[in-house]
Amino acid sequence: MANAENKIMEALDYQLEDKILEAQKVRPERIFIKVNPDVHKDALKILLQEDENAGISAITGVDLKDNIELMYHVRTRGTIVTVRTEVCKENATIESITDLIPGADFHERETADLFGVTFRGHPNPARLILPENWPGNLFPLRKDAEIENIHSKLENAAVSCENRSSDDGKLVNIIVGPQHPALIEPEKFSLRVDGEIVKEVIPRIGYVHRGVEKATEKRTYLQNIYLVERICGICNACHATCFCQTVESIMGTESPARAKYLRTIVLELNRIQSHMLLLGHAGLEIGFESLFQYLWRDRESAMDMMELLTGNRVIASFITIGGVRRDLKEGDIPKIKTGLTALKERLDFYKELLETDSTLKMRMRNVGILRKDDALKLCVVGPVARASGVEIDVRKDDPYAAYGEIPFKIVTRNEGDSWARLMVRLDEISESIGIMNFALENLPKGPYRVRVPRIVPAGEALGRAEAPRGELFYYVKSNGTAYPERVKVRTPTFSNILSFVKIAKGGNIADVPASFVSLDPCFSCTDR
Repeated sequence: MANAENKIMEALDYQLEDKILEAQKVRPERIFIKVNPDVHKDALKILLQEDENAGISAITGVDLKDNIELMYHVRTRGTIVTVRTEVCKENATIESITDLIPGADFHERETADLFGVTFRGHPNPARLILPENWPGNLFPLRKDAEIENIHSKLENAAVSCENRSSDDGKLVNIIVGPQHPALIEPEKFSLRVDGEIVKEVIPRIGYVHRGVEKATEKRTYLQNIYLVERICGICNACHATCFCQTVESIMGTESPARAKYLRTIVLELNRIQSHMLLLGHAGLEIGFESLFQYLWRDRESAMDMMELLTGNRVIASFITIGGVRRDLKEGDIPKIKTGLTALKERLDFYKELLETDSTLKMRMRNVGILRKDDALKLCVVGPVARASGVEIDVRKDDPYAAYGEIPFKIVTRNEGDSWARLMVRLDEISESIGIMNFALENLPKGPYRVRVPRIVPAGEALGRAEAPRGELFYYVKSNGTAYPERVKVRTPTFSNILSFVKIAKGGNIADVPASFVSLDPCFSCTDR
């Protein structure tokens, strides 16, 4: 890892020369460089060329009173390099990077909504998070934003006529959402179709945005663990782990070895039950209801193991700063291993079904194809990326918890279709079972938690974890009190949703549900 960091810094120093204002390594796997606003694209271009799998993880905005700091977090060579720059708050404008990397689209639009930054040259600067009648001069994540009694400040907004045909009279708009029987959470997708063929998809998110990032600033670090867990019920342990590890980095605290293994076990249980939920739901979306019933029945064993380990079935509340909240009893280990053995046997049945069943092949094979080059341009993560041949996984690239000590392989496929995205998840369940068995058999002795102070020293840190849907990203800035100055969260679906625009285009309307569900979208996460 150190060799990769040195090569990155050498490339930046050589090509940017004296344009780097400041450079620092926050920890061995994190590099920050500061540049002027007119240099940020040059720096990002260098970083994106360093690794074929490089992409934008997130764009973080921070209110510095007179300026807005923008941080471009680039994943490259298994590490995160952050290019930071500042723009004046009164005239917050900077050049868009969407021409360099199209996957930055949503990141820039979100920052524009929440911080009031204008990205010059952005192909679609429409609102993404805020409603159309939100006051034009009120940016929620600025420190001086007055959001009390917001309903009295909402403006009269013109009603969009999205359901009209396009000017050529051939394309028709079919609106999916925000209220739709197939979408539990309200989001909207405008499908412009020519007959039965989808020609364009226009997504609109933010219908249930909860302002979690703003809410973290008024809560202590301990309270925030419970808050971030509720960003997503399905992958709650991943959010808690990522947040706690990021805070631990600022504090210089390392959790005990036993805690790291226990975190790994609960994280893999999270992955198993999430993947099985999605695989069952995919069956439901294509009319294969018996597959849904079988998978959700077998998923119960994973939920039972979660309850045995943490005391809770869904929101685990197991991870804390400095370790975990409770230990695993020695007498419960055989029960968990028995459950894993039974689950492993069921996987053989499901794999044969996905590989041979005619219904699944007709509805999922060669449907919603995402080529590798498009996956890289759109910066997709997790199983969506791996099903298109992109070999990225935070557990391997940037190991955390006990993943650096446990053998497992990254599951990839090259087909890039809806079927491949399901198969990657099915095979990952098998890998998760292997990880859990190894962790249980090699569980270290000793404490499962260290006590940490309530006050976190001033500093900042980045954290990543491989959630079931892909890379989960956190940035935490501390001001030396019990309350964080800034918490940034970028969830996997936020990165993956742009790929739906790509994979649905050119396909049949009837294939939209299969393509969409194969991405495993979570709008609770997206509208955090």
